[in-house]
Amino acid sequence: MRILFVTATYLPTINGVSYQIDILKKGLEELGHKVFVLAPSFPGYKDADKNILRYPSLPNPFVKKYPLGIPFVSLERIQKIKPDIIHTHHPSIIGQAAGILSDALNVPLFFTANTQYEKYLHKYFPQGKKITSNLLKSNLQNLSQKCHTIICPSVNTKKAFEKMGIKNLVVIHNSIEAEFFHKPIKKDYRVPTLIYTGRINREKNPLFLVAIAKELKKLLPGFRLLILGDGALLDDLTRKIYTEKLQGNILTTGDVARSLLPSIYKASHIFITPSVTEVMPLSIIEAMASGLPILALEKSELEDVVIDGKTGFLLQKDTRIIAKKINYLFKNPKLLNNLAQEAYKHSLKFSVKVKSKELEKLYKKSISDKLGKSKFHGRQERTF
Repeated sequence: MRILFVTATYLPTINGVSYQIDILKKGLEELGHKVFVLAPSFPGYKDADKNILRYPSLPNPFVKKYPLGIPFVSLERIQKIKPDIIHTHHPSIIGQAAGILSDALNVPLFFTANTQYEKYLHKYFPQGKKITSNLLKSNLQNLSQKCHTIICPSVNTKKAFEKMGIKNLVVIHNSIEAEFFHKPIKKDYRVPTLIYTGRINREKNPLFLVAIAKELKKLLPGFRLLILGDGALLDDLTRKIYTEKLQGNILTTGDVARSLLPSIYKASHIFITPSVTEVMPLSIIEAMASGLPILALEKSELEDVVIDGKTGFLLQKDTRIIAKKINYLFKNPKLLNNLAQEAYKHSLKFSVKVKSKELEKLYKKSISDKLGKSKFHGRQERTF
């Protein structure tokens, strides 16, 4: 098959959607398919892969690393690659553009809901949340009518879409590359080490990590917390760490090369996330594949990946409770080792080989459905 991914963000922009598109592209290519990516241009960046197609973008006045795409692309340009499938990874303007291409070329359209859109809107547009929520709902409903299938990376995402009356849904979890999988080994706990990787932005709630660390220092003075990632709140986070005199415990690194993550995870003990706006974050799956139990918050909708008491814990948003749990785990290394083993086992189902085959099966079904309809309509025409 010839598959076209349409996206509002792609490498070198660093985020989960960019990585997931790249991972799936490689996974589907391993299965023998040809995958193209239609993405916004990035100033000064040239793609080595000729199958990456860029549309114009403007500088983002708020976040330089996220250029604002303007999805103007000639139909002739897309016709040349002869896609059998068009798969958008964003709704709204990008989803509409993908829908137009799908209609014009008469090929099946897919959409992956990578984000908890409602929660993001409430974080960034709290005053107009009712209006923006209604607009978003209408947009998603309209897009769903054009799609053969909407792919939900988690069960909770599927439930959210079902509440909107959308039915053409399937759950296919996000996937990770083989290099992240490492069977857990016995570790040295003399320096108890926690890690968070992800954007340092408001929706990720990073300052809550400092509040947890403040309580944890009372119980476990020698702990270390690594915070990997960049974002708009990195300066605020750094100031908060110094204000609370935690610079001896917390290290912020900014962006880290993805190739280094497996080694960093292997040298850590527990992955912790304060976010409650996740769908199926790659960082958590990657950490589990490296044998790290996960500590997350209740109502973070991470039940698909964090099995409470087995692969980690879903805890109340209470810094004292969380600090006590971390201290307890480090005082009980046997329990921590068991959690690590279970986290690794659970992560195996998120292999890109597994997920690419699930996606391939879905694509083939859509093409089969399309051919079936064409034959049916052909018989009708001949009958009359």
